[in-house]
Amino acid sequence: MVEQGKQDAKDFHPAPVWLDEPYLERLLKDLKKDPNLKITDLEIRPATAKGDNYASVMTRVKVFYLKSGAKNPEIEYYIVKTTYENDAFSSGIFSQYQVSTTEMRMYEKILPQLTSLIGKTRQPEKLFAKTLHVDYEHEAIIFEDLAVPGYVLADRLIGFDLEHTRLGLRKLAKMHAAAAVLNERQPGVLTQFDHGIFNRHTQGFAPFFVNMVGVASNFAKECPELGEPYAKKLKELQKRVMEYSERVYDPQPGEFNTLVHGDYWVNNVMLRYGEQKEPLDMTLIDFQFCSWSSPAVDLHYFFNTSVQSAIRFEQQDALIQYYHSVLVETLKDLNFGGYTPTLRQLILQLEKGRFFAVTVALVCQAILTNDQTADADFHALMKDDERGRNFRKLLYTNKRLQDNLKYELPRFDRSGLLDVTD
Repeated sequence: MVEQGKQDAKDFHPAPVWLDEPYLERLLKDLKKDPNLKITDLEIRPATAKGDNYASVMTRVKVFYLKSGAKNPEIEYYIVKTTYENDAFSSGIFSQYQVSTTEMRMYEKILPQLTSLIGKTRQPEKLFAKTLHVDYEHEAIIFEDLAVPGYVLADRLIGFDLEHTRLGLRKLAKMHAAAAVLNERQPGVLTQFDHGIFNRHTQGFAPFFVNMVGVASNFAKECPELGEPYAKKLKELQKRVMEYSERVYDPQPGEFNTLVHGDYWVNNVMLRYGEQKEPLDMTLIDFQFCSWSSPAVDLHYFFNTSVQSAIRFEQQDALIQYYHSVLVETLKDLNFGGYTPTLRQLILQLEKGRFFAVTVALVCQAILTNDQTADADFHALMKDDERGRNFRKLLYTNKRLQDNLKYELPRFDRSGLLDVTD
């Protein structure tokens, strides 16, 4: 029996049609090395709702099976991650970014090696879900269901408090350090990842980023605290937002470069909590946009999408210092022989890439803190039709976003970040 989830179907992306009992039985026979294994029951449910993930479909699978000679069934829990295989528009754009190829390579080849490296440090810990199978034919990844040991998503509309933020930065610093070491030991193994959200191969997402900066300009024009000067600057910035953001992604000789997550925010980590709701552990997920770049990419993205406003504005310096301390400690543990930045050097590198904070604050923050999910899909983000225009305008009715930008835009402006310089 296959039991589909009982939630309202229109709120979720459907499971792939090929994900059925025969497919999973073949997989289990291989994983368990038992050619006579039989599935006795199967439950397939959506794992993410609209607005939770714009780049893939997540499906939760619960399998009851009998091993050879066994009388009592055993249970396995999996997450199956797939592309928008039945959506030509979405898949056509995501294919330009090699999202499936990138993530399949990450789960099959790279994450196990990073896990091994982190296991050799003085403070080893779990960073990633265990990969069970990578299916290149269906562009699918099957990995452990982290919900079984109690991992859950945090509330993206609330964001991370200080304790969550420090935990997220610790995990990120360890990933960055291990990646730098891996690429040092296997030169070029990670520099081949070069299709992040901004890259030098495609501007497939340009309609969305450019149009959203236009929406920000309209918001500024109507906002009494901002007004026409900001509206005009943002209007001019539409023409350069792609190029200026791509420059942040360009790895620079003489600076610290590493494999960045590329989409590091609340919904791309899972958390395990204690009895008092304190965060005990965090696991990173979703590696579709990894690229060899500056850590500025992940840090500006994380702070401007996921960290509660007061912490982002008042404690960012101290948190960068904490990230740096973990980064350096991990690099030392792994005997890294390359360039290790001092705290001052890292801060200057982040400042050099600070335009990306503008892009993320104006665009990504608007999507990822959106609480109006009825039309929250990739078509609404990308298409310049009435539905798309209405949805992008709706994103800017979010009071949290408005309040943040009233605070941030003047600070960006005083730093020259809103000026078109070339």
